[in-house]
Amino acid sequence: MQNADQRKGRRGDIDEAIIYVKPEDEIFHKLSLWSFSFPLHTEHVATHELRNYRLMGLVMAIEADKVSTFRKELHSLIDLVFQLR
Repeated sequence: MQNADQRKGRRGDIDEAIIYVKPEDEIFHKLSLWSFSFPLHTEHVATHELRNYRLMGLVMAIEADKVSTFRKELHSLIDLVFQLR
């Protein structure tokens, strides 16, 4: 899932799209109090579509009172996926 927002790259002048491996991570990221990303050093074999992307880890903190909002948004996402089938 690709985030509609573009995130600033390390250099500040390059916008990089975030592709979330798990759709729920995008919801967590949107609701997070803070987050940071870091490069992953792994022997990951990227598909043709993702070969120009860097594999990054993402650490996020979410406040406990945001959990109900997360659940609602996740249920909406799941409902949408099943409606499209």
